[in-house]
Amino acid sequence: MLTQLRIRNLAIVDDITLVFAPGLNVLTGATGAGKSLIVGAVNWLLGEKAELEDIRRGEEMADVEATFAADAAHAAALTVRRVVRRSGRGRCFIDGRPVTARELRETCARLVAPHGQNEQSRLRDPTSHAAFLDAFAHSAPLLARYHEALAAYRCAHGALSVFTAQLAAAREKRELLEHRLGEVERARLQRGEREEIERKMRVMAHAERIAEALAFACEALYDADDSAAALAARVRRRLETIAEVDERLAGFASQVEAARLTLDECAAGLRAYLVSVEYDPAELRRLEDRLALVLGLEKRYGMSADVIVDEALRWREALDGIALSDERRSELESACEAAAAGLARAAHALGETRRRAGVDLDARMSAELEALEMRGARFRTLIERVEDPASDVRVDGHAVAVLEDGADVVRFRVRSNPGELEGGVERIASTGEASRIALALKRLTGEGAQGTTLVFDEIDAGVGADLGAVIGEKLLDLSARYQVVCITHMPQIAARGRLHLVVSKRGRAGRVAVEVTAVAGEARRREIARMLGGEEGSAHRAALADELLRGTPTAAKRTRMRP
Repeated sequence: MLTQLRIRNLAIVDDITLVFAPGLNVLTGATGAGKSLIVGAVNWLLGEKAELEDIRRGEEMADVEATFAADAAHAAALTVRRVVRRSGRGRCFIDGRPVTARELRETCARLVAPHGQNEQSRLRDPTSHAAFLDAFAHSAPLLARYHEALAAYRCAHGALSVFTAQLAAAREKRELLEHRLGEVERARLQRGEREEIERKMRVMAHAERIAEALAFACEALYDADDSAAALAARVRRRLETIAEVDERLAGFASQVEAARLTLDECAAGLRAYLVSVEYDPAELRRLEDRLALVLGLEKRYGMSADVIVDEALRWREALDGIALSDERRSELESACEAAAAGLARAAHALGETRRRAGVDLDARMSAELEALEMRGARFRTLIERVEDPASDVRVDGHAVAVLEDGADVVRFRVRSNPGELEGGVERIASTGEASRIALALKRLTGEGAQGTTLVFDEIDAGVGADLGAVIGEKLLDLSARYQVVCITHMPQIAARGRLHLVVSKRGRAGRVAVEVTAVAGEARRREIARMLGGEEGSAHRAALADELLRGTPTAAKRTRMRP
């Protein structure tokens, strides 16, 4: 529930604070007093574009702040604020915390619903009719299930489409993949093979030098009488003979023996290596041919041999995937069929609920329109499905188009007067008729959570004075579920308000400023009398104002708005 609205520096508004009450709040005032600025301030919070010329002349910024009380529908009280600067950089806040404009808009949209010319425009938009019907039918859970089924359906078809595209691309490259894979597999490439071939070729190319060096090393380390190993053995024995003099020398003898053993092992390894080193022209040619094959593959594929080995694994996986494509396609097609069946069930359940609710809505709307002086008017909800032979979603045996809000196209039709042809509300309803239809729909559909604030602007547009009391009663009825803020020129509506605010313009420091005053008692009586028109101060007008405030039915019938 909206408890307070503060507006600063908006057009001719200097700084005003409006305090609202539960139930029906009415705002009145002379034409041009600034009532529309209050609606404009609310629309700012709902994300309407702010124009720089809306900022009060001479000021650098304008801001709107609204406070909402906690209630059964909204667990916590909160304050929202939007600041607009001439520099073009605005800011939004929720409970003092900076937020994005989208966050502010989404938060306020759950708390405030404007119902003026915008609501009539919504009514005239046929695509919005399903939302009205769903609200009346309380079909939100069914609609949520439909949305879930629709998401699953689109996901399944998306997966199939991606697979089909990938498969088509893979099949186009299959011959190339098979050729490459065959070539690589015949070559029997191994990781690190090129480096090993090149090492062997380097060794074979320098076999003579290597053999000479190895022979010298073996001779010097072990084979010669004065080899390093022999010298180490003599040193060890000599140290052992004197170790009995100083036992610490035994440790050195052990170290020398360890060195000798290492020299022995090294010499043995070198001899084994020497045996393997030989110049074999046939083996060299084989290595040269193998290296040429590896280099040729690297040049052809533009990558190293090691990368070719890795790529070959992926080529094999791709070809295996093509081989298994029929099985995978069957799985994806089965998933699509299951998703289509689930979507069809959800669409059928939603559609059946809508059709039952549509019959009830038609009867109740027709009665409401009768009460709103649209004698002989008839309201009808037309629900149709769009058949689509290409669709795989079948509802009641028919292939139907899949829409965002169900498989139904919902359209409201109305016959305004007896003897006239029925037509869509967007085509034949006048401004006054649209106001009454919108009001009746709001009463019956109950859109919005209990405690939401409904702001009605120009609900009496195009409506005669004889309907004022009826509209006032309808608004009063709405205020049992919602908080209602209504800007009106009709005294019959104003008299039904629980809180009455009067908007006026006053001169202040050489400038015009808007003031808002809560009126009661005699002040309210004078405002109702003013709205009745006629000679100011007349006893008749005052008496009619008293009757309206008491809710006397005959007064409502006798009153007429001034031109």
